[in-house]
Parts: sequence; C-alpha cells; structure tokens
Amino acid sequence: MQTVLWALLSVWLHLPIAVWSHARLMMPPSRSSMWRLGFPTKKNFNDNALYCGGIQIQWQRNGGKCGICGDPYNMPHPRDNEANGKYGQGIISRQYLSGQIMEARVDVTTNHRGYFEFKLCPNNNPKKEATQECLNKYPLKLPMAKAQNITLETKEMEIYQ
Repeated sequence: MQTVLWALLSVWLHLPIAVWSHARLMMPPSRSSMWRLGFPTKKNFNDNALYCGGIQIQWQRNGGKCGICGDPYNMPHPRDNEANGKYGQGIISRQYLSGQIMEARVDVTTNHRGYFEFKLCPNNNPKKEATQECLNKYPLKLPMAKAQNITLETKEMEIYQ
C-alpha cells in the first residue's frame, strides 16, 4: 500500500538556511503563500522574506539557528510559519504519493545567490510541528539534478521549476 506523504508545506524549503534571499514556494504553495492561489488563509505580504529574521538576527542573536520554516529561531512557539502558527493552520495545499514526482516552483524575487533544497517529514497530523531531525531524514531527490540542491548561479530574479 502506498503511503501518502503530506507535503507539510514548506516541503520545507530550506532557502532561509542556505541564503539570505527573497523567494516564495508557489508550487506546492507554502503556508505563507497559499493565499496568493485562493486558499482561505491569512495573507502574508512578506512571504518572500522568510530568512530567519535576517543575517544579524540569525547569527548574532541566534548563533546561526533558524526556525524550520524560515522564522527567526528565537520567536515563541508556535512560530508564525510552523504548525499551529499564524500561517500554519492545518490546511494541506497538496498531497503526494510515495515515489511520485512532484513539480515545484520557487519564485525568486531578489537573488543574492546560494541554493535551496527540499525536504519533507512524513506526518499525517498537520497540527503537529515537524523537527529538523525528521526533515533531515527525508531529502527529496531532484530528478533533473545531480546534487540534492538547486544552486542559484546568477543574481537574476527567476522562477525555478
């Protein structure tokens, strides 16, 4: 029997950990961006700015740590973009079967270079917070790439699919 893996959206885009850039996951839509596609969620007009609070917050205040969905690590739980947070209200934006190829689209609105990667955590409870340890166990393989990440080679604003 195939197991349904819920894309606990962020399919967890790890852009915030790798680079201080401005991007949003639009396919499947992240919790912060679902409103842009008509989902009944709160609007986050800063959905392209989930970069751990910025370089000073992440490194000077939080010792390099970042919330798993891009929120500042020092935010009280639940953080805004995590389960039960302001934008993590349990709405599942997409469902996938184990082994299925998932189409992803990342809108990079300001590119400071770096890379992003996709990970997910099997979880059938959208109100339960994921952990970094769980996400690290399940990196998604990129069928078109040799590496586990997509490197932003230029400083252009692009849509990566």
